[in-house]
Amino acid sequence: MATTLDIDTLRALLAIIDLKSFSRAAEQLGRSQSAISLQIARLEAVVGHALLERIRGRVLGPTAKGAELVAHAREMIALNARAIAAMRGPAARERVRLGMPADFLERDFASALDEVRARFPKAQLSVRTDVSARLAEDVSRGRLDLAFYKRAPSNEARAAIAFEPMAWFGKATASNRSIGAVPLVAFADGCAYRGEALRSLSLVGREWTIACEARSLSGLIGAVEAGLGYAALPIRLGERKSLQRTGDLAGLPQLGAVELALGIADGCNLPVARGISGIIAERCALA
Repeated sequence: MATTLDIDTLRALLAIIDLKSFSRAAEQLGRSQSAISLQIARLEAVVGHALLERIRGRVLGPTAKGAELVAHAREMIALNARAIAAMRGPAARERVRLGMPADFLERDFASALDEVRARFPKAQLSVRTDVSARLAEDVSRGRLDLAFYKRAPSNEARAAIAFEPMAWFGKATASNRSIGAVPLVAFADGCAYRGEALRSLSLVGREWTIACEARSLSGLIGAVEAGLGYAALPIRLGERKSLQRTGDLAGLPQLGAVELALGIADGCNLPVARGISGIIAERCALA
């Protein structure tokens, strides 16, 4: 007879007691009701006691021995969670080099950083912002541990996190449409937003000029609001910053979407890297 208590079976026991239902516990745990019933039957055989008070199939609560086991089960599950977190966590004072586009800092990065510190207290983030082309190169060469970057939609092996539809933002005027060169407000060369703007203009044979090359999202927004030119930005980002969508008056070509990708350097601690990247993607990438 086995004398080891299985953590998953203890979780099933707690779910049944908390929800007072085998069926609801099975649904919460993603198991079938018959599988949950079999787990409890085996657990009762191991401990040698009935663990649940039941009447006509309804769960009333734990038996006296069941309540005693529940107290141990909660401690064991909590200890198991702490052990897994400790093993997956980085070594003391381990630095995680993170690269991302500058506009991430103006999304929800502060709350993302708070959650990273809470879940990975020993990780020390070293953050660098840059244009996407350099971020992608640096993570591939091991100069960064993690990097979020934008690119044209592709079939590369590294999965995309999201697709961001693009639009033109700026004050459209009839005079701008008649001028040959389109004044652009953009980040530095290597930015995927800039690349998509130039690609679309090239397809329709429109000339362009860089009216303002911004170093930050706030600088780019200020230049657009001042009327220096047009910027190609993700629709959600531009609208969240209350920028004016450019209408047909400007005669600008339709923009394609850009793809947000995540790069993880070879040899990086994958559980930690994926944990941190998941938090940032949820709070910033899709903000």
